[in-house]
Amino acid sequence: MKLELRGITKRFGPLVANDSISITVEAGQIHALLGENGAGKSTLMNVLFGLYDPDEGEIVLDGRPRDFDGPGDAMRAGIGMVHQHFMLIPVFTVAENVILGFEPTRAAGLLDLRTARKRVRELSERFGFNIDPDAVVGDLSVGAQQRVEIIKALSHDARVLVLDEPTAVLTPQETDELMEIMRQLAAEGTSIVFITHKLREVKAVADTITVIRHGKVVGEASPEATPAELATMMVGHAIDLVVNKEEAKLGDVALEVTDVVAFDQFRNPVLNGVSFEIREGRSSASRVSRETGRRSSPRRSWACARCRARSGSTARISPRRVSGRCWMRASATCPRTASAMGSSPSSRSRRTSCSTAATVPRSRGRSA
Repeated sequence: MKLELRGITKRFGPLVANDSISITVEAGQIHALLGENGAGKSTLMNVLFGLYDPDEGEIVLDGRPRDFDGPGDAMRAGIGMVHQHFMLIPVFTVAENVILGFEPTRAAGLLDLRTARKRVRELSERFGFNIDPDAVVGDLSVGAQQRVEIIKALSHDARVLVLDEPTAVLTPQETDELMEIMRQLAAEGTSIVFITHKLREVKAVADTITVIRHGKVVGEASPEATPAELATMMVGHAIDLVVNKEEAKLGDVALEVTDVVAFDQFRNPVLNGVSFEIREGRSSASRVSRETGRRSSPRRSWACARCRARSGSTARISPRRVSGRCWMRASATCPRTASAMGSSPSSRSRRTSCSTAATVPRSRGRSA
């Protein structure tokens, strides 16, 4: 399906979010909308999806002007959208989420979940999504939930698919998998609008690029454009994409964690044999793989009063050492414990069980 947006303008009071924007997306094309946060990309797609009424301009599908009264009209016209913040109900199954709003029924008005499950399986197998139609959405990883959103759009025969910042919550592996799905959809004739501000992804998957700045189209580019050229179009001036930083001067070990195994309040394992050390003068980050689910981030396990460590796990903040399943006082050195207990950081009369309370950053000179 060929999509044309002609002179779309959308105002919110004195603010002009979209200023006479015109874009053409050919059938089977991956068209990237590139711009900084706040440039007006999502607003434009919300107009296309019927969430906003344009103040000026028109939407044309295969040469026919269309006027949508809401998302339902847009979906019936063949437009699907995967929002940056998923529109799924966590306590529903995949099949129940997919049919929500378009529920097939059997005799006596009963839901036809068998048909819904069959449709989910067909789309999942067709694109290699590996999604169980009976899985509860709240138990799925972020990447799997996004695939459910895509299945939901495709189940309504979407021929134009809008992906709004789809990689914002994905791991690099999940991002690569998503881009492969986009290529497969485009090869089958689906027109894809890919909203992003990430240059690497645009260059990797887009057929053509439209750059939006301050609510206006400032130009189009091909994937062969350099990152510097695209960045300049995005911000309006030349920028240096190379970060020059001095090599860190590392000091003594400030934090050492050894073989930590922790469980959440439901006794589900959230950490398994984690070991690392942090030295003075170093900024450290943890990378979370898809297998962790990301919906239950391991960083929660560092919060006091949330989990227990097995006996033998250790954490050491120089110069003191604490053992697994230790009892830490709720004090200024452990503000998260105090917060979880509803007490002030200065309280020293109450105690809580935690895995590695010593992992909570402390000010220099304070003891653990």
